Amino acid sequence: MNNKLQKNKDFSELPGSAALKRIVLLSTGGTIASAPGRDGRAVAGVLSGEALLAHTGLDGLMQASVESVFQKASNAIGATEWRQLAERCTQLIDSKKIDGIVVTHGTDTLEDTAYYLHCVLDTADVPVVVTGSQRVPQAMGSDAYANLRQAMELAASPHARGLGVLVSFNQSVFSAGFVRKVSSYQLHGFDAPGLGPIGMLDEGGFQLLQRPVMQKRLPNPAQLPRVDILPAYGGAEAEMARAVLQSAPDALVVDGLGRGQVPLAWAPVLAEALEKGAIIAVCSSTLHGATHESYDYPGSLHELINAGAFNVSHLSARKARIRLALSMAAYGKNISAIAAAFNW
Repeated sequence: MNNKLQKNKDFSELPGSAALKRIVLLSTGGTIASAPGRDGRAVAGVLSGEALLAHTGLDGLMQASVESVFQKASNAIGATEWRQLAERCTQLIDSKKIDGIVVTHGTDTLEDTAYYLHCVLDTADVPVVVTGSQRVPQAMGSDAYANLRQAMELAASPHARGLGVLVSFNQSVFSAGFVRKVSSYQLHGFDAPGLGPIGMLDEGGFQLLQRPVMQKRLPNPAQLPRVDILPAYGGAEAEMARAVLQSAPDALVVDGLGRGQVPLAWAPVLAEALEKGAIIAVCSSTLHGATHESYDYPGSLHELINAGAFNVSHLSARKARIRLALSMAAYGKNISAIAAAFNW
């Protein structure tokens, strides 16, 4: 491999360091790092970042340092890994020695990790880009190497600075605040429903089309409180909500119906929990649109807010859960401060 793409801890040791962009690739596993198992099924996290980078054709175009933060399937990644990854990104950003960071990740929870980083990292001077692939590298028509190359090119672009954490996939660039996995297998696996990409990648260049609105940056805490998601659905019985609340989470995100309503049977259960001091945020399970106190009837968002809940707009339940945990770590049980952390 060209020495300009070899693994290095200190870019100052490399020739031409002032001329070429210095990008750190943080490998975490996932489909993009998969290899065939004994029965033909893919085993996630087997391939190293160096092995992936060798197939991108970037030799001589930038300087890359590769680190394996962990090698896992993305269903095994949660709060511990988010904090670890955020700490490493912060160390690299604070070093003032790099121009960009790329994180390779499994697609199943890519949006969760990207959003956590989006909440806690300062990308004003160093872009942070998360990518992965829908197909394993050895599959016909795999998107693994193309997505990695495009993510590296995006991280090297000065136009990517200050936009928060970005997700690069299939030549499209999304804000981590709004991106969702929208297909279980097609190459165009990610989108921001109702909003679309903030830009495109074309022939190595980043074309920025719109700037994302961002929320207040929060600290990366040593520990997160437990926040659960209660998904609403037609005909749900009270026992479902009661069972979740009795398991004693530190807070709850209700993935509500429409503008933020809940099934009728849940209304008294949630009201009782709120009266006892529960912290409950209500978002919408729709793909796009804000919650709103448009209605006044049992189970309506208006009734829940009057009982002590607060509403969340423009975030999926998975993202709302992460931000609620981060804001509670920062502000304790101060509901006003927690709710304000969700302002756009």
